[in-house]
Amino acid sequence: MKQEPLFDLIDSLSMSEKRFFKIFSQRHVIGDKNEYAQLFDFIDKAVQIDHAILLQQDFVKNVSAEKNYLYRLILKSLNAFHSQNSDKIKIYDYLISIDILFQKGLYRQAVDLVLKARKLAHKNELLRQELLLSEIHEELLLKDQQYGEAITLIHQDKHLIDLVENLLSLKELTTQGYQENLSKGVIRDQEDLAPFNQLINHELVKNEKSALTARARLHQISVQLTYNMVAGNNDLVLKYVQLIIEHYEKHQHLINYTPIGYVSCYFILGNAQLSANQADLVFETTKAYEQIEQIDAVKKSQKALSSVFFYKNILLFQLGKVENLEQIEYEIPKHIPFTGKAQLYDLYFQLSLSFFHQKKFKKALWWSNEILNDLKFKSRGDFMNTIKLFNLLIHFELGNDFTLEYISKSTSNYLKKKNRLYEVEKLLIRFITKYEYYLTNNTLNKELEKLVTKLSACKADKYESKAFQYFDFLSWVQHKI
Repeated sequence: MKQEPLFDLIDSLSMSEKRFFKIFSQRHVIGDKNEYAQLFDFIDKAVQIDHAILLQQDFVKNVSAEKNYLYRLILKSLNAFHSQNSDKIKIYDYLISIDILFQKGLYRQAVDLVLKARKLAHKNELLRQELLLSEIHEELLLKDQQYGEAITLIHQDKHLIDLVENLLSLKELTTQGYQENLSKGVIRDQEDLAPFNQLINHELVKNEKSALTARARLHQISVQLTYNMVAGNNDLVLKYVQLIIEHYEKHQHLINYTPIGYVSCYFILGNAQLSANQADLVFETTKAYEQIEQIDAVKKSQKALSSVFFYKNILLFQLGKVENLEQIEYEIPKHIPFTGKAQLYDLYFQLSLSFFHQKKFKKALWWSNEILNDLKFKSRGDFMNTIKLFNLLIHFELGNDFTLEYISKSTSNYLKKKNRLYEVEKLLIRFITKYEYYLTNNTLNKELEKLVTKLSACKADKYESKAFQYFDFLSWVQHKI
């Protein structure tokens, strides 16, 4: 059933936020009965809910109106709850007070608040907020006929505009890199690298001094990191991810600004360590998440905490350190509202892999189908290649002969359409399609040995080797001999 904003909002609340809402809502109710708190509790406890169910409740009279009011009331309580949680929120609170003083003509009092807010914005490199405050500051000075100070401020703002333009230019390059990475994943041929070459060779990226602020430098390193991730240059991935983590930790306001980005960097570090066969270091990285969870900015962000859950467990799966699969299955649903599909399906795939290795092929199929059945998920070409092929292997292990023929053709057609039918994919699909023929003609072992030789050559190739990133198809074939 399709969720609604109110249900999603209530589902996202922490226990502390829920307790605060109960207290907050009492101040906005006339009389003894708090019907909005009753509606809140009812939705909070329900697994599934719709208008028809709500209409049956005695405390509900006008569903649409009461849902809308409750939604706004929860947001007001969250505003109050988080009012001192971040400098950005404090700045927005200042802006409301400044506007009120401005309307009352109390310009000098408003300037005092502008200066306090600008100090916070400057400390956190919130450049656009600082620019907005500066514009308000200029207007206040003009209203108070402080023309000399206004002229000085206008000159200063020109430099601030340069900083904003520099940040936005690097942010645009980073976002383009993210978009390409999300679409393709790790590239499988030189042609796929062309869009990234334009980014990495941009003057703003090549020269460290081109980044005029710590936030701009963060985006600059991000472009370099993303390029080397998609190019498969693991040594440089290690270099740049360590550099970006150091940059975050040197400039703590960057963690406050984007705790999810900081959390993600440790996941990238762990994967790079895995690729470098540094299992001990990967385990240390997973342990580092225990300290990361205690950082204020991370604790205040449910999305950041859920990212820790996904990233840590995906790394532990890859290390073979997860023993209780059922516990992971049990915990996933509470994190789903706070994660993207790329993260979610990474973990689904790890569950499918684990059940596959345990020879619980039906369970493995269930989790892989959860990914494949989502027709709206169109990201990560490299990842979807692996899922399609891996799903084929599961059907092979289950002996689903009739299904196998259909899925083999379907997989081949899908990869052709996406221009991702590379040599590894061709070899495996051809083998599975002709498996019964090889078996009948007593040539199975001979064909398996041929396939091992060809896949070994692919694994040694710079680009074809990327097909083995998520699953070792060569090892699977070798175990069939």
